[in-house]
Amino acid sequence: MTLFFEYDFNFKAQLFCCFYLTGLIWTIQSVHYPAYHFIDIAKFVQYQEYHTKWITPVVAPFMIIELITALMLMVFSKNQTFWVLNFLGVVLIWSVTFFLSVPSHNRLMHGYDFKVAQMLILTNWFRTVFWSLRSLALFYIWILKV
Repeated sequence: MTLFFEYDFNFKAQLFCCFYLTGLIWTIQSVHYPAYHFIDIAKFVQYQEYHTKWITPVVAPFMIIELITALMLMVFSKNQTFWVLNFLGVVLIWSVTFFLSVPSHNRLMHGYDFKVAQMLILTNWFRTVFWSLRSLALFYIWILKV
C-alpha cells in the first residue's frame, strides 16, 4: 500500500462523508428542525426520543470517519495548510455539535420549548455553513487533483 493510495482512500472517504453530511445537515436545517414547531406538544417527547434514537446511526459513523480521515490527511499530506484548515473545520463542527446541539436536544427530551428549538435552529447554521464550505473546498481540491 503506497502513501498515494492511502491519501487517495482517505481523500475519497473525506469527500464522501463531507458531501453526505452536508446534504443531511441542509435537510435537517431546512425541514427537520423547523418542523419542531409543528409537532403536537402531547407527542413531542416521543418524537424527540425517536429522533435521538434514529439520527445517531445516520450521522455518527460518517462524522467519525470524517474526523479520522481529516486527521490522517492533515498528518500525512503535502498540502498541510489546506488539511489543517479542513481538520479545524471538522473540530469546529464537532464542538458546535457537542456543546450546543446535543445539550439542546437533551433539553427538548423534557418537552417542547420554543426558545430551545429556536436556539437549535440558529446554532445549527454554524454546522450547515461549515459543512457547506468544506464541501466546496473539497470539491475544488478534487477537481484540481491536488
